[in-house]
Amino acid sequence: MIMGLLPVDQVLLIFSILMGFSLSMPLAEMLGVDKRTSKYISIAGLLIALVIVLISPPSGSINMVSGFLSNVDAISYPIAIAILLGGIIGIMSLPVEATDSAHPYLSMILMGVLASIMLVMARDPVAIIASWTLLSVTTFAAVALARDRESLEASVRYSIVGAIASQLLIIGVAFSTPYMFPAVLGQQSLLYVIGLVAIAFTMIAIGFKLGAAPSHSWVPDVYGKASPYVVSVISGSLKLGVVGLAVYVLSYLSPISPGMLSVVLFMSVASMLIGSILPLTQTNAQRILAYSSIAHMGFIFIGLSVLAVSHDNPYAYRLALLGVVFHTLAYALGKSGVFAALNYIRRYSGGLELDVIRSSTAKDPKLTFSLSVHLLNLIGVPPLPGFWGKLFLFMAAAQNLRGLYIGQIPWLVILGIAASVISVYYYLNILRASVAGGSSAGGNRDPDLWASYTSATISILLGVFMYILSYYI
Repeated sequence: MIMGLLPVDQVLLIFSILMGFSLSMPLAEMLGVDKRTSKYISIAGLLIALVIVLISPPSGSINMVSGFLSNVDAISYPIAIAILLGGIIGIMSLPVEATDSAHPYLSMILMGVLASIMLVMARDPVAIIASWTLLSVTTFAAVALARDRESLEASVRYSIVGAIASQLLIIGVAFSTPYMFPAVLGQQSLLYVIGLVAIAFTMIAIGFKLGAAPSHSWVPDVYGKASPYVVSVISGSLKLGVVGLAVYVLSYLSPISPGMLSVVLFMSVASMLIGSILPLTQTNAQRILAYSSIAHMGFIFIGLSVLAVSHDNPYAYRLALLGVVFHTLAYALGKSGVFAALNYIRRYSGGLELDVIRSSTAKDPKLTFSLSVHLLNLIGVPPLPGFWGKLFLFMAAAQNLRGLYIGQIPWLVILGIAASVISVYYYLNILRASVAGGSSAGGNRDPDLWASYTSATISILLGVFMYILSYYI
């Protein structure tokens, strides 16, 4: 297990840095600071926060930070790193010269990263609801700031879904407080039926927020219509805090409800099937990747399914935690990088239909390298992080646990492998269209290209050392 301590003052320092840099963006606009400089200032803020997290390994102790209970453990620590990395890649890909709302956008993204990290570390009801609400508001605003018709439509859809999810979460947290936060109320004696209501509302809210089936219908519309650089940050960074919340909820609430497994399994299976089959009929690269996000939530829910039934099996529980953490890291790097590459392609080809991309001249060796790495990472090809994430998830589901076997057949593992195999087809369709012929149109200094290239390089390095890292989590 990771040893050490992230002191209270350092947690507060991370929050203060992100808040300060976020609030500095409107001031920078008022003072006439140019967009490119503000972009670099935002990246610097995220890098400072990342360094503080990296040099401060967690212990799992619960601390009071500005009135909120927070916990930095072996789950929240790596997910916080993934959130920061995804935020850095997303801001790197921002084409500031072509963006009228660069300063407000940078402010919203920094605030969203703060909210997502708060959510994954939160350990009391007020902190969870506050960080969830802040994350929702900043995400809606970031989508709308592109100010084109499709982005505004996507923002409205996202706002409606977010409002529903927030109401469900408030109900779920209200009912689950005695179970999840005994330190707050000092007792755990609520009726069994109240516990079931708490689990149902909380998991439905989490499913809405993550875009897991059956609450997935908004994902293709929002991810498919919003600007790719916005989707890069949302899918590769901002929503990852919800994954940490899901782990926490299942760890504390699933022991009181044997029926919890059925709910999580249904969400996992439905997400993998919908996210793997529906992209086969799509001809737009952005919508293909939107559906694939649903499939990846299905893979993460494999780990959550194991967590729901493995409290008496420490080995399976640890494998599931490793799988969730590593797959979240892989997802953050893969999605942020691939949407950055799509933003480059869209700006120089005029669209993201596969036929348009295929005939475009917006091709570059760095684009070929980056897209290849990101798409292979999302498929789960070794030694990239996506491989290790899926490996640990499948190993966890292959343990002889209740509900995960039919006779002697590990049916959930087989379904997960089948979904991964199907995904090869549509991922390679994007890759073939993107690298066929053509030459560089944007130049080697294009921000999208460098953001995607940087993310690909980090993915390779992380994948090489990921198995070693598993011994320290």
